[in-house]
Amino acid sequence: MLRGLIIAATIFAIWEFCCVYFNLPPFMLPPPSKIFMSIYTNCDLLLKHASYTLVEILASIFIGTIIGIVTALTISSSERLKRWVMPILLASQSIPVFALAPLLILWLGYGMSSKIVIGVLIVFFPITSNFTDALNKVPQELIDAGKTIGLTKAQVFWKIKIPSSLPGLCSGIRVAACFAPIGAVVGEWIGGSTGLGSFMIYSNARLQTDNMFAALIILIFITITLYKVTDMILSKYVWWK
Repeated sequence: MLRGLIIAATIFAIWEFCCVYFNLPPFMLPPPSKIFMSIYTNCDLLLKHASYTLVEILASIFIGTIIGIVTALTISSSERLKRWVMPILLASQSIPVFALAPLLILWLGYGMSSKIVIGVLIVFFPITSNFTDALNKVPQELIDAGKTIGLTKAQVFWKIKIPSSLPGLCSGIRVAACFAPIGAVVGEWIGGSTGLGSFMIYSNARLQTDNMFAALIILIFITITLYKVTDMILSKYVWWK
């Protein structure tokens, strides 16, 4: 915590010095003092947009985690299913989200649902990939030991493979916590009137660069906090390696 504050304070101090020393135009690169003043002035408005974006992020992570777990279990349970499902997964990740976002907004509208779907498309693959690798890399000696003491195939799966692969799932969820804000903001950039992404587009059209940076700093704060909270919860309940 203290280390992060020191790093942030150092960056902002250098940033402020460069803006003043080189006399940079505020519409190109506003100094941090102007940005923090914008946060203070637009506090209520930014809080409204940030809460909307946060709901989209949390919903994306929750739904993406469920889809990722189900997909990973499906892939790891059958080699035949894996040959059918993997090409679909790879195809879904080969299409840039910027190309899909306008279509999803056209189909689902300008509300929250289209942004959540975009977020899910971004986060579910890291979860699926990490959990699948973890399931496939459970030490064979553990599985053999379970069979030796008379565990059934289902018991081996639930008592050995799942606990052993949970750290891999947690790694995927941590990555999702960092990527989910991208989906929410991209959707808000392309279509919508609420959220930090929409606030950035609105500010950019009026050359209010300080407001754009204010929204960006809040988004960074949300992402870091979300990652830290996620990591703390997962480390507490899935502490084994």
